[in-house]
Amino acid sequence: MDSSESRDRAGRVWAFRMRFEQEAALRFARLAAELDALGAVAKVVTLAREAAEDERRHAALCAALAARFGRRVANDDVPPPAPAAPSGLSPRERLLYEVVAMSCVTETLSAALLGAMLKRATDNDVATTLRSILRDEVRHARLGWAHLAGETRRGGGAFISETLPSMLAGTVDDEIFGSGADAAEQYALGGLGALPRRERVEIFRTSMTEIVFPGLEHFGIDTTRGREWLDHSPGRCTSGSSDRAVERSDRAKPSSSSSS
Repeated sequence: MDSSESRDRAGRVWAFRMRFEQEAALRFARLAAELDALGAVAKVVTLAREAAEDERRHAALCAALAARFGRRVANDDVPPPAPAAPSGLSPRERLLYEVVAMSCVTETLSAALLGAMLKRATDNDVATTLRSILRDEVRHARLGWAHLAGETRRGGGAFISETLPSMLAGTVDDEIFGSGADAAEQYALGGLGALPRRERVEIFRTSMTEIVFPGLEHFGIDTTRGREWLDHSPGRCTSGSSDRAVERSDRAKPSSSSSS
């Protein structure tokens, strides 16, 4: 793939990520309001509000990169994402589910993917953007663990054991497990902020088994069902070669997915 094709593809990647960051900003803003109404500790509410601001800044950074690669995008046309939680949960449980999915799972995975992208970045602007977003993602993950700690102290959170497979399934789709671009194209994009499918899958598995599952277990949550899902479901999620597989953001959000 020649340099002009690489730049065009990179422009689409970063344009898609801009939209993904916009959605994250709107979701964090809603979660902040719901956490405040719930009476969550002030630090958690503050972290959620700060995360919304961070994501808006990330969207602007992604838009700037997309424009540099020849794809100009609007930075204000994304509708609010719908709440992501299975039916049958209480309002308090639905909020905890979404915070855990968004922060403990998604932002942890995002940080791992961003770190891998940063190592491969050969473009200075791409590296600067990745580094800036990565720094924030680590803090966003802490928000989820802090809220989970508070909820488990009051006896909540046990339902996560049963709903963990749906949480993981809502976090990943073709953009993690899909084949996306061919090998040569993925190699050409590596320095511009993309990762090959095999590496995306490996990072997802490692993040879940070495960080997310142990973190949940620390709070007394049984991760057996999540581990079973990880062992069996992702291997079947390999179809699809649309641009979404490469264009999705560095991070997975509930009902969304992570960086490519």
